[in-house]
Amino acid sequence: MKFLNYRLSAAMWSRVLLLWLILAIGALVIGGIALWLGQFIQGNIRDELVSQQITFSPVDGLSDEEKAIPGIVENAGQPLTSGNQAKVYSEYIGLHMRHAAEEAGYPGEVYATLGGIQRKFRAEVAAAQEASDETALEASQAGLDAVTNLRNTMLTGNTLRGNLLSAFGWDNVATGVTVTGVVILVLALVFFVLFFYEWRQGHLPPTEA
Repeated sequence: MKFLNYRLSAAMWSRVLLLWLILAIGALVIGGIALWLGQFIQGNIRDELVSQQITFSPVDGLSDEEKAIPGIVENAGQPLTSGNQAKVYSEYIGLHMRHAAEEAGYPGEVYATLGGIQRKFRAEVAAAQEASDETALEASQAGLDAVTNLRNTMLTGNTLRGNLLSAFGWDNVATGVTVTGVVILVLALVFFVLFFYEWRQGHLPPTEA
């Protein structure tokens, strides 16, 4: 490794020192900003989730099917405050939405597909009114009310699930940004060490330019 014995000129050695210093300061600034940004995002997510005042059901209040949801038992009885918890709760809501559809007599149906069924009942209600058929009107109206209520439930559930999954996604982004910030700060430390080493104990002192 003959290059280790190469003696740099004073000007070149100064440039090397300046490079280490610039890299160290740049990494320190970028790493600090990334770390602050990650913590800022996670703090906002936590505040938003806490404001919803959602608490997981206790273990003794969960059915076997609910207990099968990954993470639900571990978070039982706890307030929802993190992105990972938000994902778990979104699965919990999804299960109840499926149950609601089954209990209403429309297993497997979702908000979008219920729209077609709703339009069908509206057409039947209009036809019964036109025909002055009270029996058919009563049955069609009951069906329309049931589908409308179910569709409203699906809409509310989808909205809440979307918000929770969005919180989960942004929480992951914040975690990634925070980890990146820590890595960059470690690099900044390395650059500072190299700078001070070269400045105070360089393996070869510079020659005169």
